[in-house]
Amino acid sequence: MIVKRIPTSKLASAKSKAHNVRALADYIAGPKAGGAGEKVEHRGALNLLNLDHEGQVREMIDLAELAKRSPQPVQHWILSWREGEQPTSAQADQAAGMFMDEMGLAEHQAIYGLHRDTENWHLHLAVNRLHPETEKLATVNNGFDHEVAHRAIARVEHAQGWQREERGLFRVQEDGRVERARPRDERERKPSGRARDFEERVGARSAERVAIEDGAPAIRAARSWREMHEALAEKGMRFERKGSGAILWVGDQPVKASGAGRDCSMSALQKRLGEFEPAKDAARAKTPARAPEPIMPSAHGWRQYIEARSRHYGERVAKREQNAEQQREERRGMAARHRQERTEIFRGSWKGCGALLNATRSVLAARQAQERAEERDRQKLERGERHRDRGRFPSYEEWLRKRGHELAQEWRHRERRPAGIEGPTFERPTPQDIRAFAALVQGWHVHYRRVGERGSPAFTDRGKEIDIYDSNRRESVLAALQLSAQKWGAFTVRGNERFQKMCVELAAEHGFNIANPELQKAIAAERERIRMTRGEGAPDREHRSAEIREARTPAEVYRRHFADVTRQHPGQHVHPSRVDAEIAVRMRLTGHHRGEIVRAIKDAAPVDRPDEKRDWDAYARRTAAFAFGVPGDRLAEQLRPQHERFRGLEGPGRDEPELLPPGGPFSRFGLRR
Repeated sequence: MIVKRIPTSKLASAKSKAHNVRALADYIAGPKAGGAGEKVEHRGALNLLNLDHEGQVREMIDLAELAKRSPQPVQHWILSWREGEQPTSAQADQAAGMFMDEMGLAEHQAIYGLHRDTENWHLHLAVNRLHPETEKLATVNNGFDHEVAHRAIARVEHAQGWQREERGLFRVQEDGRVERARPRDERERKPSGRARDFEERVGARSAERVAIEDGAPAIRAARSWREMHEALAEKGMRFERKGSGAILWVGDQPVKASGAGRDCSMSALQKRLGEFEPAKDAARAKTPARAPEPIMPSAHGWRQYIEARSRHYGERVAKREQNAEQQREERRGMAARHRQERTEIFRGSWKGCGALLNATRSVLAARQAQERAEERDRQKLERGERHRDRGRFPSYEEWLRKRGHELAQEWRHRERRPAGIEGPTFERPTPQDIRAFAALVQGWHVHYRRVGERGSPAFTDRGKEIDIYDSNRRESVLAALQLSAQKWGAFTVRGNERFQKMCVELAAEHGFNIANPELQKAIAAERERIRMTRGEGAPDREHRSAEIREARTPAEVYRRHFADVTRQHPGQHVHPSRVDAEIAVRMRLTGHHRGEIVRAIKDAAPVDRPDEKRDWDAYARRTAAFAFGVPGDRLAEQLRPQHERFRGLEGPGRDEPELLPPGGPFSRFGLRR
């Protein structure tokens, strides 16, 4: 798990406490928070008397407005789980309570919501630091609240059985004590959270990272101020004094010198190099501009992305300047018109008409003042409208997703990508499946023909059904089945006996989920025949009975893997969703189709864990999606050496794992067989 506090924007215009509390609470747990994507899985609140959301928001606002010395006493925190981990509503409630308790805010108000609009489930919390009875503002750990927050998530991971982050700050010992995983002085210097967010969004090295990785070594190697300035200038950086400290400029981006390293601060350098000596003007003039650099050199299309992004923001700045100049021109035009009106009206002699002159001046000044006020308000509205419609350029991941889902997934999981081997040349594969067919759209129908062939289509997609005209050709039937699996997952087939026999063979070989009840035994027998042909059961053939027992259902396969996983973690508290994720990857390795994995979890998990309240259909689909995604690829590489053992675990008459004993590792979650 990871934890993050969302700071109040320093660039946004100041808003009232009531506005901020309502906007945050509505985003977290409001009636419309789910939207079309139904992102809110669970809502909850702590220490609030009202039961409805509107009443809870009003109650939190009333208390927050009593904080006279704090502009925003309500904080926004996020607890995020690893991809593939799916907490229940009860666990979200427990996590919120444990977090508040560890922060020393157990009696304070909080509104929270469990969201699943991203691939990582996360819990948003709006926490009011003003005590509801004493009305005193709480300051957690003298302002170092992240330290306590990391300790809180370590407790949540331990209590609920989640996988610990590799670089987590704290670890829970066997006796329940929470201790630092490593001393403070051993922490590696890394960019701030804001800088890492920029890197994730743009795919470029942040100024802080450049200062740490490029600037700090140059500063440490320098033996004089002059040598340091010259070394930094070669890297497109410069070092300047600011107040009692110093700023390290990376191009046009300032970074605190101490942010690059403690030994890079002004005080540390003056102790080593003597009194500060600024860079000469000539050295500053030689400083080259720094071009953006990718955080991952092999990032796909990053140069095109960064060029498009620079163009977008350059055009936006130019348009803003153009609009500002247009508004200035409009104001100058109005001022000139007003002067012309005054000249024409007051031309000539007004002798003897003093009263009329004063009245005319007053009326004219009032009308012109009204015009100026209306023009000012109109231009202000235009600027506000342009500010709202300025158009955010997509992040690098969003940009990649438009060019291919796999590219975006590769970027998203770049640090967890398994090792691989790449050849020097591209050798085109020979397509024997749907890749060998081209689509032709005609109205509502899509016709598929084999590439290079003319005449009638091999099959046609009509929306709800696919008609196969070339049903005697194995390649055409395989391509149609692949398309059906991609569209529906599970499907039924119709046709003569020869066609159905071909479908049975292809389903057994490729893992298609054919739903015809009358074909299930034939598919299971064909799968067993394929396993025997491949010699996977050779060591056990002498001990088998002459008759092959009926193949196990997906639910039975799931239960055997479930028991096997729990046997491998004796005495450990592993969360069931983590076990399900591993089982899904195991079943993928042994050749099970995505639809079979979904059905296995849906059929077995609710029966085995009746106290776990979930939308089991959505849960099973998300778990299968994890298994067939990039994180599942990584786990599959780790489990691949056990592939044959997994197949033996599923095969008839092989390793029989024991059933879970009563009070096993999952008993603390109220789960049982």
